[in-house]
Amino acid sequence: MKNALITGGNSGIGLATAQSLAQAGYDLILLVRSHEKGETAKKQIQRACPKAPVEIIVADLEDLHSVQKAVVEIRAKCTQLNRLINNAGYSPDAIAFNEQGYEKSFVANHLGHFVLTTGLLDLLAQSGEGRIINVSSMALNIGKFARFFEKNNTQMSAFSAYGDGKLANALFAKILSQRLNQQPITAYSLHPGVVSTGFGSNFTGIGKVLVGLARPFMINTEQGAATSIYLATTPLENIKKYNGGFFAKSKPKNVAHRDFTEANAALLWTKSEAAAADML
Repeated sequence: MKNALITGGNSGIGLATAQSLAQAGYDLILLVRSHEKGETAKKQIQRACPKAPVEIIVADLEDLHSVQKAVVEIRAKCTQLNRLINNAGYSPDAIAFNEQGYEKSFVANHLGHFVLTTGLLDLLAQSGEGRIINVSSMALNIGKFARFFEKNNTQMSAFSAYGDGKLANALFAKILSQRLNQQPITAYSLHPGVVSTGFGSNFTGIGKVLVGLARPFMINTEQGAATSIYLATTPLENIKKYNGGFFAKSKPKNVAHRDFTEANAALLWTKSEAAAADML
């Protein structure tokens, strides 16, 4: 039995990934914000794969207490985990901060996944060949490590905050590969392409205009899911030497960002632990 946990698996790239993995014989766990939307996705998956087991776990990645509760629920259901696909992404129309002062999209895009992933590492190891796949984006190029954990920074834009989260996704895969190099777990990050999903549907003003102009040139969700599916299903021998690396179009890709360093990856782990403790 192989299983895969997919965050944001109820729509867009996440749903396309889930459908493909169900066809490849994976049992699915969809971590979603809405039970109703999760059930709708489950029915859609099972129309194509009637025998595919699909579990729904409800959690809000902006709320680390909710994520912790989901970890407990997952651990009660599973003795091992083959694939963890940190797919869910959130881009706000305007920046907002939680009660501790952290920017909410950074919490959802990175810190929620950090708490989820670190809470499930032993299950991934127990599978004998676990993989962690972080859906990042080339938007990481507008991210800046120095902003990551600043509190109540009203000077940044929503796009900058999104870029910070995507840079963190890539750095997280890098540090996971280093910290887990003695365990049977590998980690990767990826750019899915510019995909026509619900991304930007909440935008107003110039953001809405820009997304509307770009939409005719976007790829579909199946194409956007291709690299996630490749990293989940290709034999390990094809990608093991790229452990911690970044992929696009199912191929390794160099990240030229000056903040994409081993030192920043290590610091990300330390600061993520401190920020999570601040919120829990």
